[in-house]
Amino acid sequence: MPGFQLWVKLQAGRKCITVPGGHVLVGVTGLFAREVRLPVGMPVVVQICRGQDEVSLHGTVSSSFADLGVSVEFEEKSELALEKLAALLAA
Repeated sequence: MPGFQLWVKLQAGRKCITVPGGHVLVGVTGLFAREVRLPVGMPVVVQICRGQDEVSLHGTVSSSFADLGVSVEFEEKSELALEKLAALLAA
């Protein structure tokens, strides 16, 4: 599915934030999203989407910088979830 843009959705409580892939750095242990502000320690559900493919992971905001963005550490450590994430990012 080359050509589909990556999108990331952060569900934090009742707040849902959609971030284009160009504003996010995603790795197997977490992500950094520019221009997003959430409190440190807040639990989030992260949906990473490309075309029809998507992976959902639970995480926690590990750092927040008012002028930069937030980093989220994934709590999901299962091999299956990480394989799905790697395949989605490689597409």
